Amino acid sequence: MLSLRVRTVLSSCIGIAVGITLPALAGGATEPARTVRDAGSQFTISVPTPWHVQSPGGGVALRATGPAAGATLPDSVDVVARSAPIGVTTPQACERRAEWVMQYVVRIAVATVSTGPTTLGEFAAYEHTYTWKASTGESRWSRQVCVVQQGKVFVLTATTAGDASGLLGRAAILTEIVDSFHLTASATPARSPSTPAGGA
Repeated sequence: MLSLRVRTVLSSCIGIAVGITLPALAGGATEPARTVRDAGSQFTISVPTPWHVQSPGGGVALRATGPAAGATLPDSVDVVARSAPIGVTTPQACERRAEWVMQYVVRIAVATVSTGPTTLGEFAAYEHTYTWKASTGESRWSRQVCVVQQGKVFVLTATTAGDASGLLGRAAILTEIVDSFHLTASATPARSPSTPAGGA
């Protein structure tokens, strides 16, 4: 699991969070979900009902973690929301900065699986899917998606166990959570999103 110091460095340098991970969800994507929002009411995401949700601060606006299972690290989705660093005006620039921080500041060696433009809701985004090793020696899989809107960066990092067994199903659940991201009316004054079913 990443230390608090490492998470703080990541957040302060770029506003990213390399996921703190947990084991696979047992029920799959068919589990009942609830919609939660960050403490600042900037955005909402939908998470499986059993997941624990908090707004820890320190750059991480919202963290959702799945149920623990044995000694395996838990599945997680971290969302960072902060003012865009100077020069970061596009989703790709945001993700490139995140990669730089991981490599040169936190010194996490990642192996890229895929990277490229995507969308998150109605917004242009950029994603980077990669594998890496936790301090426990476990292989981890992460999908990180960057959105830049109204001078802010929103970076969603979903992480699970990197072993091949069950990865497809776990990754699908995490992708559903990330893809449920919506900015609220306070973040996008012109929009009127639906009222969330639950709170963080």
